[in-house]
Amino acid sequence: MKAIVLVAVLAGALAGPVLACGDEWMGVNLVATSGVKSALRSAYVAAHPGLTPQQVGAPVSGHTYYGSYSGTRYAVAAFPVGSGPAYPSVFRTDAHGRWQVRRETHGAVCTDVVPAELVKVWWLEHWRGQCFVEPGWSS
Repeated sequence: MKAIVLVAVLAGALAGPVLACGDEWMGVNLVATSGVKSALRSAYVAAHPGLTPQQVGAPVSGHTYYGSYSGTRYAVAAFPVGSGPAYPSVFRTDAHGRWQVRRETHGAVCTDVVPAELVKVWWLEHWRGQCFVEPGWSS
């Protein structure tokens, strides 16, 4: 019984600092290297089996957002396909670190898909509700 109480006391003592004020999880903005962009493009092509890799261009320059939150990496990138508009897609890494398309958008990135802390460090502008857009975006 003493061992159980000791473990409980130690767990409480160690958990306190983790949850202390100012120690919340934070969004970290990261640089999207050419390797990251290539991996995002591959994930996009894999999520769209009707497209060939030749039909999907590189991410639209200057419109790729990449970051980490609580050990999970997130990205937002837009890929041109043919002559249609290139809307952002939201990506997240899985448990094995592989990129997956999490959501297709028509411009807005919502905090039910991307942590609000990342939206803040990416400086996306509030659009409506829980959704944000790139600066200068118009609907």
